Amino acid sequence: MKKHHVVLALALAGVVLEGFVSCTDGGTLNLYSCEDPCYGLQPFECDDPCAPCLGRCMDLQPLGFDDPILLWTGDTRDGTPVPQCPTEAPDVVFDGLGDFSGALVDYRCPSCGCTEASCELPQALAGSSSTGCDGEDRVVFAAPEGWDGACAAPAAAGPEELGSLLIEAPAVRACEPVVGAPEAPEEQPLPWAVQARGCSGWAGKHTCRDPRKLCVASPDPQPAGFSMCILYLRNDMPSCPREYPERRTFYQDFEDRRSCSPCTCKPIEGSACTALVSTYDDRACGELLGSETVTLAGPKCVAGPDLRLGSMSAEWLRDYPGACAPKGSEPTGEVKLLHASHFCCESSEMIPIP
Repeated sequence: MKKHHVVLALALAGVVLEGFVSCTDGGTLNLYSCEDPCYGLQPFECDDPCAPCLGRCMDLQPLGFDDPILLWTGDTRDGTPVPQCPTEAPDVVFDGLGDFSGALVDYRCPSCGCTEASCELPQALAGSSSTGCDGEDRVVFAAPEGWDGACAAPAAAGPEELGSLLIEAPAVRACEPVVGAPEAPEEQPLPWAVQARGCSGWAGKHTCRDPRKLCVASPDPQPAGFSMCILYLRNDMPSCPREYPERRTFYQDFEDRRSCSPCTCKPIEGSACTALVSTYDDRACGELLGSETVTLAGPKCVAGPDLRLGSMSAEWLRDYPGACAPKGSEPTGEVKLLHASHFCCESSEMIPIP
């Protein structure tokens, strides 16, 4: 008989408590009525547990992620405009750009070239009273500036002054870099192939009947191009959970840190300059005293009795200065993408279940 009394008491208690909802808080059983679930509480202290979820009930996001939002992703190359957020989630909480298309990879630097090298005749003779071209009483007989080998009479010197003559070696005038005019920039497409917009709104986070779920503002059905995504809050790269398997990364801007390396010329190669230098007794290059060949290998010392100098001339026996190749005017540096945001999103193949 006692067993029947217990069952009857429990049934009567169920009738009395009909219309009440219970929850636990720190082990305490709280009963409240759906007619006034927040009685005695401030508005910010109470989520209405009896209100329906005005959105989608979704699994709680893992640690390190923000609450789910609606994220639209579209292709910028087809002119698709960024849509307005839906009425159910009207607040724009994110705008970003993705899939840097590399339109700026073809960074153009101005052309780089080099002037031609040239063989230059010896610019002077140096006389000395010693026979080894090393006397301290050295006298320089300089040729005119830019001498082309025509007869020149810089000064006169007789045997009593000259024991030797040092004929300078020819030289090679180095190439000079030539930077071309910058090319007119071509019209570039947008460097980003993808744009994104995140939308959110109030839906009563804790209005799902399952306490393991979170109510997220979202229209039903979900608009085309939108996915439910969670933002990663840490600085490293996220490992996306099973419920949000697709990782998407967006940026706010980019900084082009590229420039062009200096235009220079490589060392000259293949030079062969040989000059024939002649000295004369008179001042008009009429009475030849002698001729000597000099090369790029170095100067030549001439000594002998009755050495004198009235005038001089020169000509090329071999005038091949060689060539040098340009170097530089190439892109350096990199494009840095700024302010990354990593999202994990539901699979596009997944059908949302409220």
